[in-house]
Amino acid sequence: MDRQHDDAPDLTGLQPRYTWTTRRGARALLFGAISVQAFLAVTRLVGDPDTVDVVLSIIQLLFFVVFLGAYFVWTPSSTLPPEGVRLQNGFPRARVVSWSQVRDVRVQGRWQDVSQLMLADGRRERLIGMPVDDAQRLADALAARSTR
Repeated sequence: MDRQHDDAPDLTGLQPRYTWTTRRGARALLFGAISVQAFLAVTRLVGDPDTVDVVLSIIQLLFFVVFLGAYFVWTPSSTLPPEGVRLQNGFPRARVVSWSQVRDVRVQGRWQDVSQLMLADGRRERLIGMPVDDAQRLADALAARSTR
C-alpha cells in the first residue's frame, strides 16, 4: 500500500459514492415550483418591463440556474477514494478530507438527519447520502484502523 494511503481504512463492502436523494414527490414539487418561478420571470420580461421587473426576473432566473446546477451537476454526495473522503455539498467546490484527519464516524441516530465524520481538529462533516448500515461499517473500519 502507498505511504500516502496508510491511514485509509478497509472500505470493503462500501460503495465508492453516495449521493443525496429526495423522494419523487418532493423532487417534483420543488422542480415544479422553481419552474413556475422561471416561467413567470420570462413572461415578466416579455411584456413592457421596467427596471424592477428586469432585476427581479434576473434574480429568479439565476436562482433557477443555481438550483439546476446544484441538483443535476453538483449533486450533494460523499465519495470514498483511497486518499480520503470527498464531500460535495451542492456547489462547484468539493472538499477532500484525508483519512489521517478522520477520527471517527458518529452514526446517524434517531434525531439526526445524516451520519457525521468526526475530525481530528474537533470539527464535524456530514456524510451525505450514506445509509446507517454503511456508516456503521465505516465507523467499524476506522476503529479497526486505529488498533493496527
